Amino acid sequence: MIQINHLTKTFGQKTILKDLSLEVKDKEILCLLGPNGCGKSTLLNLISGLIHQDSGNIYIDEILVSGQIGTKKINLKPSDRRVGYVFQTVSLFPHMSIEDNVAYGLKALHLPNNEVKTRTNGLLDFIGLSEYAKYYPPQLSGGQKQRAAIARSLATEPRILFLDEPVSAVDPQLRESFRIELKNHLRRLGITVIYVTHNLSEAYVMADRVALIGNGHVEQIGCSTEIFDKPASSYVAKFIGNNSYAGKALGMNRGLLEIEIKGVHLYTASSPSLTGKNIVATLKPENITLSKLETCDLGVDLANSVEGVITEMTQMRSTVQVIINIGFSLHARVQMSTVKALGLSIGDKVQVCFDPQMLNVFEDTDD
Repeated sequence: MIQINHLTKTFGQKTILKDLSLEVKDKEILCLLGPNGCGKSTLLNLISGLIHQDSGNIYIDEILVSGQIGTKKINLKPSDRRVGYVFQTVSLFPHMSIEDNVAYGLKALHLPNNEVKTRTNGLLDFIGLSEYAKYYPPQLSGGQKQRAAIARSLATEPRILFLDEPVSAVDPQLRESFRIELKNHLRRLGITVIYVTHNLSEAYVMADRVALIGNGHVEQIGCSTEIFDKPASSYVAKFIGNNSYAGKALGMNRGLLEIEIKGVHLYTASSPSLTGKNIVATLKPENITLSKLETCDLGVDLANSVEGVITEMTQMRSTVQVIINIGFSLHARVQMSTVKALGLSIGDKVQVCFDPQMLNVFEDTDD
């Protein structure tokens, strides 16, 4: 559907995207995930034709819409790319009612009045703004205006839709349910969607696949579980909040790969082909168990069990982030009920345990 080959974009002396390649499949919802400033919105602007790349080609439906073939340069106008775009900054027409804003594109297509009204009313109902149809944008909250902008972009049923942080201004108490409703509506439309967010949980809910952007390129792409359970780089692991450490793979021990991190020996179910290589090990904080016993019973023959000292505790909602020094700092996420049951506090000695299957290890290819 969308093919991006070796895209580079520089603003002044700063390179935002560098040799980025990406494929977006037909009718999928692809989330561009990454921190602010990593180039997610820039990539949308390049694909839509609002700005032009320094090098690289962009194809939509196997047609080159921006780039170069031989000496011939091609740049299709944004209006010729059949792309709908909801910007992070709401861009409704302030002099038009919400109803007229949503209907604007439909009227431009010269559809019958009854069809325009039916589609408009259906979208206003979907975004929960039917009672605000006659209101004007300045009379609405930020979240209401963003929802109206989404409805306007969906009205003409574009083949491709770009959503740049579309729920950031929606009231927090409505955000979760609105995401689910939005995804269901996109499914019914059967269109290709690129959805930009820096929010991990939002990407998890919305995406068929996630492309995590960092260092000017796609660091990793895959389904949500692949990204969150098996990060492929230190950058990805750190961004999603996993523990990440450089170490060395020593060899096989009772069917498991033994690794060493800062003098601490651990075990993983990773491939024996890593033996002798420098590695990166990542571990999700929620996969760590704490105990005041000398060992932890995880139901496996050879569990990782290391003694440590609690150095920091931060209460979240129903969980507590616990930092333990085991020779290096390890972040664990523990249920509040467990913390209370064990009577954990800063300075306590604890046994840190986790299943070797939970320790994700890959070769360290950084120079």
